Amino acid sequence: MSLALQTAKAYNDAYLRLDAGRQVRLDLAVAHRWAARWAWHEGVVNHFTALVPGFSDRFYAIPYGVHWSEVKARDFLVVHLDGRVLHGEGEIELTSLMIHAAMHRDLPQAHAVLHTHQPHITALTCLEDQTVEFSSQHALRFPGRIAYLNSYGMATEASIGTLIRDAMQDKDILLMANHGVTVCGRTVAEAFDDLYMLDRACEVQLLATATQKPRRPISPEDLEAMRADALSKGREEGEQHFRALRRMLWREEPDLAEL
Repeated sequence: MSLALQTAKAYNDAYLRLDAGRQVRLDLAVAHRWAARWAWHEGVVNHFTALVPGFSDRFYAIPYGVHWSEVKARDFLVVHLDGRVLHGEGEIELTSLMIHAAMHRDLPQAHAVLHTHQPHITALTCLEDQTVEFSSQHALRFPGRIAYLNSYGMATEASIGTLIRDAMQDKDILLMANHGVTVCGRTVAEAFDDLYMLDRACEVQLLATATQKPRRPISPEDLEAMRADALSKGREEGEQHFRALRRMLWREEPDLAEL
C-alpha cells in the first residue's frame, strides 16, 4: 500500500474510532474551516448546524462570535429547538436559531443544515431569474432538488424558519432571492459536498452568462437519463471528497479535532 493510501486509512480509522457525536462535531469543524478558507463565510455569521445523533430536539451550533477558521470540535453548543443552550459555553446567534430550529424540527431531510451567502450562489440569487440552469455537468445532481424563495423578510423574525420550511418541503436546497442558499443533508459531508458542487455549477453558469452568447442547456431527455446515476455517483464522490478534506485539515491543523 502506498504511503498516501496508508495515511488516508490511518486518518479514516481514527475518525471511525470516535463516537457518533464526536464524529459530527469534527465534521462540523471541518466544514466551517474549509468554508472560511474558501471565503464562503460572512464574518462570524452564516450558520452550519447538525442534529445531535440520537436526538430530534437538539442540534450542534457554533458559539456566536467564534470565527469559522478557529472553531474546534469541542466548541459546538448543544442547543434545544426552543433555543436553550443545553451544553457548552456561549450563545447561539439569533438568525441561526430562527432558521435552523424550524428546519431541524419539521424537515426529515434536515439532519445537517448549511446556510451561506457565498458569492457565486448569492450572485445568482440577485438576478431577476435566479434559476440554476442545467447546462453543465456540475448541475447534473440537482434536477428536482432545488426550491426557490422570492422574499424572506428579516432573518431575526420567528416567521423566517416557517417560511423557509414551507418553501423547501421535500427539497434539499433553497435559493433565497437577494440573500443566499440553504442546503440540507443526511450528514454534514453530504450537505457540504452538495454546497461545493452547487457553487461550481453557479460559477460556471455565471461565467457562461457573462459571454453574452447563447447557452446550450442539457436536454430534458438527457437530464432524466443521467439524473439517478449522477446523484448516486455524486454521493460516492462527495463522501471521498469530504474524507480528504477532513484528513488534510486534521493533518495541517490538528487542534480542530480537540474534544
